[in-house]
Amino acid sequence: MSLAFIWSNIKLEIKILGGAREVGGSCLSVETDACKIALDYGVKLDVGPKKLPTDFDAVVISHAHLDHTGSLLSLSRHNPTIVGSEITRDVTVDLLHDMVKIQNEKGNFDYDAQDADRIGQCWSARDAIALSGLKINLQHAGHVAGAKVTSIDAEGKKIVYTGDICTHDTEILRGCKLQGLPKRPDVLITESTYGGKVRPQRQHLLDEFMEDLLRTMDNRGNVLIPTFAFHRSQEMAKRVDTAIANGYLPRYHVYTISNLAHKICDYYNHSKYLFTKEIRRQKTPFNYRHVKHLYRTSQIEEPAIVICTSGFGHAGASLQLLKEWAGDERNAVILTSGYLPPDSPLKTAKEEGFFKIEEETFGVKALVKQIELSGHADQNELVEIVSKLKPIRTVLVHGDLEQAELLAERIGEMTDVCIPQEDEVIDI
Repeated sequence: MSLAFIWSNIKLEIKILGGAREVGGSCLSVETDACKIALDYGVKLDVGPKKLPTDFDAVVISHAHLDHTGSLLSLSRHNPTIVGSEITRDVTVDLLHDMVKIQNEKGNFDYDAQDADRIGQCWSARDAIALSGLKINLQHAGHVAGAKVTSIDAEGKKIVYTGDICTHDTEILRGCKLQGLPKRPDVLITESTYGGKVRPQRQHLLDEFMEDLLRTMDNRGNVLIPTFAFHRSQEMAKRVDTAIANGYLPRYHVYTISNLAHKICDYYNHSKYLFTKEIRRQKTPFNYRHVKHLYRTSQIEEPAIVICTSGFGHAGASLQLLKEWAGDERNAVILTSGYLPPDSPLKTAKEEGFFKIEEETFGVKALVKQIELSGHADQNELVEIVSKLKPIRTVLVHGDLEQAELLAERIGEMTDVCIPQEDEVIDI
């Protein structure tokens, strides 16, 4: 997929290399006569690595999730220039180490721990960089700690790439402030993950979440909260820890099970400036008082609330506990991600009342509920972004076609809209 723009005989080409009409594998290139950069370099985990170009002058990373960083290993022996925030660097390297370990256990993986380390060594942790004919600036995006919106000035023309963005505040992280982003960009490239969804007010969702916890705790049941090691685990643990400390929830056994999430807590404690005023006032905000880190499920004292990986329930503690707890009506499984891949056992448990692991079928009697405490902008937020920035052209990526089309209907009178697919060329 390429979008080619010719202004005053100066070439500016945007090519969508991944994330077209789907969630995952985000990667775009921006090329002029003098320079070529990549915006994100992700992987689509359920289909394996994709061969991406390597001839970039720089790679700009919006945030650390593997669907935006997971292909960086293929650049590790090319000495790339990688630009992104400091915490994005640190978490990305850890996530790549984890990826290397898992894939090498499966066999036939081309990369090792040294490749992950080289990515960190090639990283420039800064918010501005100048290349031949290009000026790049990074600004706070919300979504997760360290996430950035990328603004590009190329020969007097402006491109804004949101990456994954969130304009509302959460309990620990400030949302993106639109007034600081460039206005009237020539091209806005934005995610459309929830382009067709309008969520209830966040406080309503938080109240619903706490009510489900209380109901299960009153029944002395177990609560499984599958989540991701980066940001969602820390956000959830802090949420429950604060509720117990404030007396909103009773004392209970509450655990996290993820060595990676536990390590990321140290990064968060050393990067308090990224978070809300309330978090910044605390000495070590991610050293929890009422949430304990465990190394294995055998250490759990029931009844318990357990926050653990994997977030989609494919493996790890979340899959093990799903198998053990789903059959008891006193228990609950609370999903806070809005997106679940089709092959997730959590998806079938919620929608079908059973799930299959290999040849074994597990019935579900526990409450399985989805409460979308997402770090992505919903449709109203995405419309507000377009309304405030007033882009001439808007390109929708990182969203299923249905979601992108629903968003396009809302913004079509404000901007020219493109929903690119791979290998299609659009002349504007």
